[in-house]
Amino acid sequence: MDLKNGQVLPNPFGYTKSVRSIAFTSKGNGLISSGDDAIIRVWDLTTFQELLTFNSHSKAVTSVALVPNYNYIVSGSDDHTVKIFSLKEIKEIKTLRGHSSYVQSVAVSSDGELIASGGCDHKVKIWKTNTYEEVFSFEVHSNNVRVVAFSPDGKTLASCDDDGDIILWDLQIGLSKCTIQGYSKSVRSLSFSSNGQFLISGGDDGYIKIWHLITGTLASSFHAHSAGVSSVTFCLNNQVILSSSWDKTVKLWVLETAIPKPPKVGLFERIFGKKQPEPELVSSLPNFILQQVRGSNQEVNQPTITSVSSNFETEAYTFRWEASQLPIRNPELSLEDWHRLLKEWKCKEEERKKGQRAKERLRLREERLKLEKQKEERLRNKQQLQTQKLRQEQQKQEERSKKVSQHQTSNNSWGNSNSNSTSKSWTTNNSWGNNSSNKSSGKVYVQGYRRKDGTSVEGYWRNK
Repeated sequence: MDLKNGQVLPNPFGYTKSVRSIAFTSKGNGLISSGDDAIIRVWDLTTFQELLTFNSHSKAVTSVALVPNYNYIVSGSDDHTVKIFSLKEIKEIKTLRGHSSYVQSVAVSSDGELIASGGCDHKVKIWKTNTYEEVFSFEVHSNNVRVVAFSPDGKTLASCDDDGDIILWDLQIGLSKCTIQGYSKSVRSLSFSSNGQFLISGGDDGYIKIWHLITGTLASSFHAHSAGVSSVTFCLNNQVILSSSWDKTVKLWVLETAIPKPPKVGLFERIFGKKQPEPELVSSLPNFILQQVRGSNQEVNQPTITSVSSNFETEAYTFRWEASQLPIRNPELSLEDWHRLLKEWKCKEEERKKGQRAKERLRLREERLKLEKQKEERLRNKQQLQTQKLRQEQQKQEERSKKVSQHQTSNNSWGNSNSNSTSKSWTTNNSWGNNSSNKSSGKVYVQGYRRKDGTSVEGYWRNK
């Protein structure tokens, strides 16, 4: 996709097997790709023609990166090797061996002087580009290393594994300096912001998390995809996040700070109006992205491009800086003995930190289970409240129905009472008429009465 206008470029690149990694050339007019066919290809993005191929790997090529100042391609493969190819000489110039399992990721520092690799042997290795020598070998990850990424200044390396741990390495002294534990599943992608202040990660749970490296906090977390996040990176001056997933989608996420907002109008201005014309809202984002964002705010369905807010549910995570006090060198020790002792101390220090990570992982697991139970309880209470509300509404409806039926019954009974009174009146009239007739016939009616002893005498007719 062209991020300037949002148009999807034609895709004539033909592959018969999965593509595992891509990288742009230094001028941006070429694309380097690799995949399960064990071949590295270089494409011309202007003509969409295949320019070069390198097929010296014996198994799938999982990762490729470019060394701009040397014009090299670095690749990692399931054949346990890291290879370096020259685009100028069009040949392989070096094979770096040191991993005992699949190499999952390779990265190059911004100055091109260092190469990093991580693999399923739980190792992270740092190599010199010009001498091809191994500078550091970190063996403290407790599971397969999936991604390695350099910071913009090249002084820090980030690596992540299948246990969900993210480790930041100090490349000046060769020790881990920070551990971030915020995932319960594998972390598959890492990327630094261009200013080095933020680190973004994507995991198998479909969540993207933004870590603030200055404050040591989780800046944002959101569920981005219905399947695992395979790749995530910052672009357009850190204002847009680009992510891909095994749910077969690629999404753009726009940070809220990148969207211009109109200034608040005060009471005086609302009453008397603005004295100066309102300033135009300017954004550095392409117009097609701003249009998509404004349109998505009016749509009901979840948009492809949306805003990322800093509000998220409370999550169980650890962001821990790990300061290590280097031992003081004994002047009597030779340089060789000092390097040996320093290496042994670093191994012990990393083993200690590894144990801390394992304990913290167990604690976070328990905390996540507790949060899940609390969430389930909240949902259960919410459902109970909704059920009670529905019952109350049903009871009110039933009461309304009863009142309506009672009202109808009272109307019917009123009609019956009228008819009864009419019949009583007719009977009374008839009896009056009978009295009249009896009176006219020479008889008189004697009313009944009660005696003093409590007995009663019934009324009767007698002759006059």
